[in-house]
Amino acid sequence: MPSCANVLAFSLIAAALSLGAGHTLAAPVLTDFETPEYLAQKGLAIVRASSLYARGGTGKGVTVGLIDSGLNAQLIDFKGRLSGPGYDFVGNAEGVIDKVGHGTQMAGLIAANKDGTGMHGVAYEAQLIALRFGDGEPFESDEEISRAWKYAFDGGARILSNSWANEIPITQADPVHYRAVMPYSMEVAQQLVEKGAVFVFATGNELKRQILAEPGLPVSFPALEKGWLAVVALDNKGELINDTANYCALGARWCIAVPGGDGGLGRGLLTTHKDGTYREAAGTSAAVAMVSGALAALQSVFPELSVQQLRDVLLSTATRTGIYSNPEAYGRGVMNLDAAWREAERQVVAMKQA
Repeated sequence: MPSCANVLAFSLIAAALSLGAGHTLAAPVLTDFETPEYLAQKGLAIVRASSLYARGGTGKGVTVGLIDSGLNAQLIDFKGRLSGPGYDFVGNAEGVIDKVGHGTQMAGLIAANKDGTGMHGVAYEAQLIALRFGDGEPFESDEEISRAWKYAFDGGARILSNSWANEIPITQADPVHYRAVMPYSMEVAQQLVEKGAVFVFATGNELKRQILAEPGLPVSFPALEKGWLAVVALDNKGELINDTANYCALGARWCIAVPGGDGGLGRGLLTTHKDGTYREAAGTSAAVAMVSGALAALQSVFPELSVQQLRDVLLSTATRTGIYSNPEAYGRGVMNLDAAWREAERQVVAMKQA
């Protein structure tokens, strides 16, 4: 999916000059934000993140809850990026560790610092609340997950990033069955969606034509849809669904496609590793982190809009041309942060003129 930088730069300047209300800008220069760090994380250019940075969308003042394997909080990439010590629900103690490394990878994609080294996150000035639950199957950690969601929400996070899912197809997750497997989480999810949270989930990496249980929950629990996003992974060129991603299928209405990359050297997304180096992550987990960061970056520009409203903006402005018009695979299309900014700006201007 090529990005026409010159056309985009011209359109940004025109938008800045034409706005009479809202977030009027001096003419932004996209190349100021397309640094070696930016280019090293290949997904940023595909979703047109620099167009959001040029308008001030860095995540500043927004908190994301990271519900995962933990985090190596000592890394320089997260200096100033953590909202408190986080919590380890395995050890039942403040602070987190990351034995697996998965959470540290996701944290980097969301909010690693822009500091001139390695890569930076989508929302490189956002705050993270890092929360660790068990390293086994999610259904084995139901109560831990429910407590982690509440902890993050109580700490100010309205974006809850979940790069995991139970390996249960949504077709088997009817209300009775799912409540039996994840009773605590189901109750908390329903409460927090009503309070304004957005849950971001991966479609899964089982190479199936159907979404997994958690990303597909609004199929069985329709009231969740307004606070739900499922994410399918593209390759790191943004051209095709990746090698293993499950399709959006029944979750197409709340599903969005984002680069997540594939396994193999040079095919993933560069991010932070728990040992302090930079390595590639791949799959729908990485794609979830991209979307969570994008929501934070958008909200830092548009505090007038709720996270649930910005979720709707991301879905409604996704690119749906060509192969991306197939909702079974790509849901609503490929995330486009330039188009999302324009729609959010239009809504804010309309609000102020009403």
